[in-house]
Amino acid sequence: MSVQLPEKLSRRRVLQAGSVMLALPWLESLAAGAEQSPPQRMVQICTSFGLYGPAFFPSQAGRDYEPSEYLTLLGDLRDRFTVFSGISHPEIGGDHASEACFLTSAKHPTKGGFRNTVSLDYVAAKHVAGATRFPLLTLSTLDGSPLTCTPSGAGVPALTRPSEIFARMFLAGNKNDVQHEIERLKRGQSVLDRMAGRFTELNKTASALDRQTLTDYTEAVRDMERQLQSDEAWVNRPKPTVDEPQPNENYPSPFTDRSDSIGRARVMLGLVRLALKTDSTRVVTLFIRGMDEKPPIEGISEGHHGLSHHGRNPAKIEQLKIIERAEIAVFRDFLKAMRDTQEAGRSLLDSTQILIGSNLGDASGHGTTNLPILLAGGGWKHGQHIAGDVKNNTPLGKLFVNMLQRFGMQTNSFGSGTGTISELS
Repeated sequence: MSVQLPEKLSRRRVLQAGSVMLALPWLESLAAGAEQSPPQRMVQICTSFGLYGPAFFPSQAGRDYEPSEYLTLLGDLRDRFTVFSGISHPEIGGDHASEACFLTSAKHPTKGGFRNTVSLDYVAAKHVAGATRFPLLTLSTLDGSPLTCTPSGAGVPALTRPSEIFARMFLAGNKNDVQHEIERLKRGQSVLDRMAGRFTELNKTASALDRQTLTDYTEAVRDMERQLQSDEAWVNRPKPTVDEPQPNENYPSPFTDRSDSIGRARVMLGLVRLALKTDSTRVVTLFIRGMDEKPPIEGISEGHHGLSHHGRNPAKIEQLKIIERAEIAVFRDFLKAMRDTQEAGRSLLDSTQILIGSNLGDASGHGTTNLPILLAGGGWKHGQHIAGDVKNNTPLGKLFVNMLQRFGMQTNSFGSGTGTISELS
């Protein structure tokens, strides 16, 4: 959901057509005195079934490491991310229940009387409350236990419907006005068309960089509108009737197929980029929930959950790797889109720290140590493998301290981590 926190800065300027408003991207021409360069952002992504360690972790540490099978899939992004091994939250345990602690580091989630603690994203969002319409967007590919927690440990339910997320981010107004705008969108009418005059007026006073930003922004909004229109068309299209047994494959929107968590993740990450580009929020969390069902991916004959419990069976591992390679490809495309999105003359990726990882290390045995963790963007000097002790792991909370400090917060501890990971600079 979108979390409302106390205001301390003026809200972003908006464009208006009738009684519905559309958020603007960050523009240097409209920036406050303290924000003459693009602000820092944070994105946290958790995939609940882990990533197969031998295919994810490099065998060498440092900057000269040989990319692993999965990291090779990230192509020319090597200098835009750092990979970590030998890192986790201490004393978590809890099997799948550990997902609730991925952003908090609260210990022993399966013990009686467990109470969670505040999450990384909530702390960061509170720091920038009021700077954007939404201090925090917490999203999920499916309903379930949340990653975001308040200071009292209460879970914040995630948004799971793309149309609702789009409306919340870009369509401000009363409920009826927003619903009318959504209906127009379903009929193929863009909200941008009714704001053309306002964009023309704004372009007259905008700098050259801001004019390019507005052009990129409007194209991104139209792309997302087309995606939502396509999804709606599939939902309403009647399915053909056949005399033969129903095949395993079909062609709806990912959000009409419960098993397509990777397809859903791709749509969600498109919305994440748009949310950051429009400065609708500066903190986003996405939970990619694994499914018991068989995902709609060629070469897969079993459910994702069952394959994650491979017991070192080579056939199951190969199917699991097919799923995870598709997942890595989604992350790659998101990182490249962030890199290629320009904002005030620099890459959106450069101003956004993106944490990608899982609450499970060895998912086959529900292990919660040696987590697969990757940090991209944010202006760090990337291109290395920071290898911790695989038996005596570095607290993941220390990396969270690095991230919070880069985000502009004066802190030296988070959860079970004190101090920073010095190799990250």
